[in-house]
Amino acid sequence: MQKIVSVILISLLPALLFSQGIDDEIKRKLSIGFDVITDFWMDMPSNMDERAIHPGVNAYGMYNYMIGKGNFSFSPGLGIGVHNLYSDASPVLINDSTAFVKIPDSVSYKRSKLTASYLDIPIELRFKSENQFRFAIGFKFGFLMKMQSKYKGSDYFNNDDHEIIFKQGHVKNADSNRYGFVGRIGYKWFNVSAFYSLSTLFRSGKGPEMYPVSVGITIIPF
Repeated sequence: MQKIVSVILISLLPALLFSQGIDDEIKRKLSIGFDVITDFWMDMPSNMDERAIHPGVNAYGMYNYMIGKGNFSFSPGLGIGVHNLYSDASPVLINDSTAFVKIPDSVSYKRSKLTASYLDIPIELRFKSENQFRFAIGFKFGFLMKMQSKYKGSDYFNNDDHEIIFKQGHVKNADSNRYGFVGRIGYKWFNVSAFYSLSTLFRSGKGPEMYPVSVGITIIPF
């Protein structure tokens, strides 16, 4: 996750510099954005505690269909979103359903996280004034590319104090789609954004009915 954030942040400077040489008409019709977010997980199981910050990222490109000669546009696009959940529990399969089992308090561990990656199709109604004040509201529909978990700590599975890294490359019962409302407001290239999921992380009846509410900072080079 840290590598992804670092790559995006490092890429922002050349993207901002590159945008200075792009024709104004292209900037008017095309836009790209990078979000650095944190998730607030709603309706989590009562047996697990979460970390305060769950960093994630989004990257997307949008095409702006201008509405008349005004400052509004209808903007569909394509993007990638990565969400994380850091907690004191690990996902396991119990009777064909996914549940989170709390890591014993006696166990020393560095990290236990769940990561979900999506291919997103955002659709937004956007406004951009002459002095580049921006706001947007819209909807985002996503297709799950991968959900995985990672544990780093003592090998309590085998009652051993040696440190291990345990990965599940495929967490079962994840909902294959996600959807919800998006919003953004800002000035020039700096914006704040939010996403409210209307879908749950797992399929109905096959896992906790938890879902994310995301807030973050958005950089829009053009």
